[in-house]
Amino acid sequence: MKILMVASFGGHFIQLKRLHQQIRERIEGEEVMFEFATTAENVALNNDKAHNFPNVHRGSGWGVMIVVFKRAYKLLKLIKPDVVISTGALPGLIVCLMAKLLGKKVIWVDSMANYQKLSFSGHVAKYFCNICLTQWEHLAENDDRVVYWGKVL
Repeated sequence: MKILMVASFGGHFIQLKRLHQQIRERIEGEEVMFEFATTAENVALNNDKAHNFPNVHRGSGWGVMIVVFKRAYKLLKLIKPDVVISTGALPGLIVCLMAKLLGKKVIWVDSMANYQKLSFSGHVAKYFCNICLTQWEHLAENDDRVVYWGKVL
């Protein structure tokens, strides 16, 4: 199995690294390969260089969004993951959406920072991801599309 983990650089990527560590501890002995993508250049995780992915936000405009969707498609065709996991933000959401369109399993982990409500990206992700996780139990109580499995941090 190949897992692509993608997140914006900063807090989202820190959560992604911790999630990666937790997954690795639980799948010991199984044949799982990880690839990473983030919005910063020259980032490595466990001596594996992360793929660079352009940063984008809601105000970036349609031209930039189209470029980012094309990059997401190329990234997914290059890596050929079975599963895509993202801890956010919008760049991760775009990769997740493209992965879902290509028939991949997709898991969204909404950021720990979103205590009062899901992030904008998390709100969108819950409609198409196979699993949409929140790190706050009360956010999953009134939404059947969102589940709580614990915290990454």
